[in-house]
Amino acid sequence: MTLEEHLKQFAKGDASEFDAFYLATKKTVYHIALGIMKERALAEDVMQSTYMKVLAHAGKYREGGSAAAWIGRIARNEALNLKKRRAREHAVDFSEDPSPLGVVHEDYGEMTDLARRVLSEAEFGVLMLAAVDGYKRREIAAMLKMPVPTVTWHYHRALAKLRSALEGGKA
Repeated sequence: MTLEEHLKQFAKGDASEFDAFYLATKKTVYHIALGIMKERALAEDVMQSTYMKVLAHAGKYREGGSAAAWIGRIARNEALNLKKRRAREHAVDFSEDPSPLGVVHEDYGEMTDLARRVLSEAEFGVLMLAAVDGYKRREIAAMLKMPVPTVTWHYHRALAKLRSALEGGKA
């Protein structure tokens, strides 16, 4: 069964089809969210809100479209909305934001903090999928819906920028 068929059956009331739709799309949604949010916990929040939207609006899906593109747009919009909301928030408690300079120190370590500062969203996403999650470039290309050479370019560019930042003392 295709994603479109799962979604159509779910919209008609077959709740079991949502499970199949979720299993087929969860990696894509997660990686879209992670590429924008750059933090696993926030990416998981985006996943939850994305699937809540799918549950609420499955009946509005237009047949003939691409269900993968539809949920990808929802995930991207949810991530961008969360990113905007978080940008407007101001931490009051130092346990929430221990650095007044905006450098977040988490379990990822200083290299991840540096990567967040110097890399574009695409470069950071590709680097994290390859270096941290261990995906191969062709797998990343399939997840992010981009050509393998583009993924390879982002990966090498990210490494070069990090190397340059470390040698230039920007770390």
